[in-house]
Order: sequence, then structure tokens, then C-alpha cells
Amino acid sequence: MGDDTLIAFFANADAVAQRIQEWNEYRLKQEIAAKERTIDIQVEKASDAKANKLAAHKLENLQAWNEAQESRKKLRKQRSEQCKSNLFWFGQWIGSGRSGIFFFICGVLISTTATAVAIINLPTFLSCPNSKSLCYRVYQMRFHNQSVILPGQAKDIVAEYERNKSKSKRRK
Repeated sequence: MGDDTLIAFFANADAVAQRIQEWNEYRLKQEIAAKERTIDIQVEKASDAKANKLAAHKLENLQAWNEAQESRKKLRKQRSEQCKSNLFWFGQWIGSGRSGIFFFICGVLISTTATAVAIINLPTFLSCPNSKSLCYRVYQMRFHNQSVILPGQAKDIVAEYERNKSKSKRRK
């Protein structure tokens, strides 16, 4: 009986040990599952916080953009008011009669300048008495500066003309 009792005792002990091991494994699985759920909840909270932070950032950007648009509207309105004010001032100035005098004086100045430029540049050649004369000073304002002849150059030009004239007679 001694051996049978021991065998039964060890069999029962093995069965109890087996159940304890299964129980421990089950509890371990439950703890792991609970930890995983806790981690999932924490991750979800973190992602929600991140999403909330991103949404708050987008909202701030949108509010800043709206404020910028409002300031641009105000600036555009100020500019249009300034333009309107300038147009009214210009209309009053035109209607006052001072504008006619201003445009007349501008027209006279423009036509005088155009006439002076034409008179200075109209002659093909200018013959000046010396390099200190008014004629020579006007020469510097001409578009074609090579067409002014000084007394020292006159003799050379006449001599060249005579040579070319005699050459052309010889060829004929």
C-alpha cells in the first residue's frame, strides 16, 4: 500500500502541478492582454492628442490667414478711398481753370524745346569762326557733331573738294 499511495500521491501532485501551471499560463495571458489593452489605450490617447494638436495648429493657421485677409481688405479699402479722393481733387483742379494755364505753359515749353532742337540740327553744315564762339558751343548739342567746320578746316575741305572735282573731270 505504501507504493500505491505514493504513486497516487505523485499522480495527484502531478495533476495539481499541471493545473497550477495551466492556471499560471492563463493568468499570464490575461496580464499580457491587459497590458496590451493599456498600451493600445495609451497609443490611442497619444494619437488623439497629436490629432488634436494638429487640428489646433490648423485652426490657428486658418485664423491667422483670415486676419491677414481682413487686413488686406482694409488696406484695399484705404487705397480705393485715397484713389477716389485723388480723382476728386484732380477733377476740381481741372474745373478750376488753373489746369488750362498749366497745360498751356507745358505746351509752350515743349514746342519751344522742339523748335530749338530742330534749329540746331537742321543745317547740314555749320561754319564757325573759332572754337570759342557760341556757334561752336551749339555744335556740341548737335546730333551729328562732324558737320561743324572751323576756319582751319575750311581750307583743307576746299582743297579736297578741288582735288575730287579735278579727278572726276579726268575720268570723263
